[in-house]
Amino acid sequence: MSVDDRDMPAPSVEDPTGARQIDADPFAAARLQALTTQEAIQQMTGADMRQHALKAFSTLGIADSLDDDEFRTSDELAEICQAEPQMMARFLYAMHARGVLTTDEHGRYGLTSLGQALRSGGAMWAALGVITSPLWQQAGDNLAATICTGHPHALNGEETPYPLLAAHPGLAGMFDTFMSSRTTGLAATLAARSFAGFRTVADLGGGDGTLLAALLTAHEHLDSILIEQADVTARTEHRLIERGLAGRVEIIAGDIFNDPCPAADLIILSSILHNWDDPTNLRLLSNARQAMLSAGPHAKLWIVEVPLPVPGIHNHGIDLDLRMMSLFAGGQERTMPQYYDLLARAGLKIIDVSPLPSDHALMIAMVN
Repeated sequence: MSVDDRDMPAPSVEDPTGARQIDADPFAAARLQALTTQEAIQQMTGADMRQHALKAFSTLGIADSLDDDEFRTSDELAEICQAEPQMMARFLYAMHARGVLTTDEHGRYGLTSLGQALRSGGAMWAALGVITSPLWQQAGDNLAATICTGHPHALNGEETPYPLLAAHPGLAGMFDTFMSSRTTGLAATLAARSFAGFRTVADLGGGDGTLLAALLTAHEHLDSILIEQADVTARTEHRLIERGLAGRVEIIAGDIFNDPCPAADLIILSSILHNWDDPTNLRLLSNARQAMLSAGPHAKLWIVEVPLPVPGIHNHGIDLDLRMMSLFAGGQERTMPQYYDLLARAGLKIIDVSPLPSDHALMIAMVN
């Protein structure tokens, strides 16, 4: 419970006496509704302080100060992190309430699995670094200006954040780690599917090869193609060599929107379409369609995205759509009817949709 929550008396809705009072008092229901509205808004606006707290936890290096099974007192952690003891005690109390820390029988603090995930260099540490970076924060702060002008205000005329990321190697590295971590769970789910009818898989815009690596490891009969921008392919090749898979992946530095796509039994577009507007995606899908026609009538296209839910329902796609609006010119999440329409305009048809982790969906398409 926050300080603001404590300042607001909450009526007991389970008390039948209170219920009778609401019935008797024509203004009581309105007051209860106002209180509920205030609480809802406070919950929404409280997210920024939780984000700031995670950033402070990372900046102070608290996770790096504790081994997995180690416990320290608040004063010990304050000394290690060069923090003011009383402030540190209050902060650790809050992070314990948030589930980032746990305590032993002596009241000393240790890391939960959440806290362990925030160690330097880890995936969630990278995610936190990206989300709390000046670029991401500026994008959110200027959302109103973006809505009014129709272009992401934080990009200074660029179409995507990638050129701005390239100018800050540290942030670009964290972004790569962040994207790779997001792909890992999805990759494991996709790798568990049958690939009996496929020989060659092409991952368009496949990043550092995390998805392809999972597929190739699980299915030894597969060969693959990965197409990415030239400034990404060197990192991709290095990662695949580390995994012992470089010989099974043809890495092509190219433009997936304009360059021809090699023929492949299975073409994958994972978290690609949501970065772009319809005209740009139609060029990409047309390229994929030509590659599928070259591969034969059984070729398939796998699309991984987060479909928007029906109106009035919240899922991960709602927040992600606002993020795309603020950081990608034309970027957007789409409803399933919009995906059906988009693919139909490219001469493709969706034949199956399967749920994936974190509100993602796998859309399987073939040439119409």
